[in-house]
Amino acid sequence: MKDIKINTTFKKIQYWISWFGFVVGGFVVGWIITLFLANYGKVTSLDVDEKKGVLNKTWQKFVFIFGSIAGDIFILSLIVGFIFV
Repeated sequence: MKDIKINTTFKKIQYWISWFGFVVGGFVVGWIITLFLANYGKVTSLDVDEKKGVLNKTWQKFVFIFGSIAGDIFILSLIVGFIFV
């Protein structure tokens, strides 16, 4: 998977939403997968240098994608909840 560049305002906001969604909606399975991706496999966190503004590690990409889905669903449910209250 290609590196994800966090270079626009939308992606920066989505990055924060993804971390919020991962922490709140990550449950145990998401955390276990992240730990597995960080420590095992072809490219681990020890093999890749961290770059500023770029998600280049596998676990970072997983947190971004999984957290984005969970965070966006949470925000949409709040919006729908406020509309129908």
